[in-house]
Amino acid sequence: MFRLFKQVLFHAARATGTFKLLAASGWRRRQLLILCYHGISLDDEHEWNGELYMAPERLRERCETLRRGDYTVLSLDEGVRRLRDDTLPARAVALTFDDGTYDFFARAVPILRNFGFPATVYVPTYYTRFQRPVFDTIISYLAWKGRSSKSCSPCGLVCGDAALAVATPTERAATVARLSLAAREQRLDAQAKDDLARSFAERLGINYDSLLARRILHLMSADELRGLPHDLVSVQLHTHRHRSPLNEALFMREIVDNRRELTAALGPATELRHFCYPSGQYDASFLPWLRAAGIESATTCDPGLARRAHDPLLLPRFIDGMAQSSVFFEAWTSGFAELLPRRTHSPVVSSR
Repeated sequence: MFRLFKQVLFHAARATGTFKLLAASGWRRRQLLILCYHGISLDDEHEWNGELYMAPERLRERCETLRRGDYTVLSLDEGVRRLRDDTLPARAVALTFDDGTYDFFARAVPILRNFGFPATVYVPTYYTRFQRPVFDTIISYLAWKGRSSKSCSPCGLVCGDAALAVATPTERAATVARLSLAAREQRLDAQAKDDLARSFAERLGINYDSLLARRILHLMSADELRGLPHDLVSVQLHTHRHRSPLNEALFMREIVDNRRELTAALGPATELRHFCYPSGQYDASFLPWLRAAGIESATTCDPGLARRAHDPLLLPRFIDGMAQSSVFFEAWTSGFAELLPRRTHSPVVSSR
């Protein structure tokens, strides 16, 4: 109900020119909108998960909106620095992409190049070396892709004897949870997890080799990271294994391993000083650890525009996706959405 109310309000504000007035205001000039994206579909991934994946055409539309609205798209590094120095230009926006997927290289970069928009991509590095689909996401995608099969036999898999139902969203979620839990309990390594994903695909009648050939749900390789246009794209930290342990030694190991892998791929001159919390999971204890690691900014998944008063290690972002209409997007870019009350978000802490 509240979302419907906002939709009506946003349309009225856009129609009356309120968005344009607010976007040009001194109040908006003092704030930085950090946009968050994840994958840009190679095929039908946005139909499977519209929160995680966006169609390339939608990303192009967003860039058109920014250009048409005379927004200033800054690199994250420049945006954070100018936010701190109170020298932001009018309508300041920074683009960030989480997870370093191959589709960023193949789909997003050509669009960014066309518009001349800089972006930051946060890259977890375990799967940059192990070039297979990320396990948890691929089994979810496979369950959706094979939904017409209704169910499949678990014979030979590691998750018990009950059939694996995939006909409905509820059934698919339960099946994915079973497979993920079984993989954790049996401590499968990356290769064994990929073998499990292949077996699951075969039981659903899906050609797994075709997905591999098209690099569906893969991360960029070291060669692809090197092949990014580094005048336009900044590669930054996202932990090695895409997790945020509460233990200081384990957390710092994630940063050290992530830095080592990215430095090996990109060269020792690469400045790695910006960070994104995996899955938006953070805790106050992380902040001194990040500062000790030389991290200058860290982005969350909490909604909002970044202000000078924000701790630079707890910067909010607007997470864009297929479910966000054009008027919602414009409400955030103008700053209008920032003025409305929102549900408070408590930090979600990982126990891994």
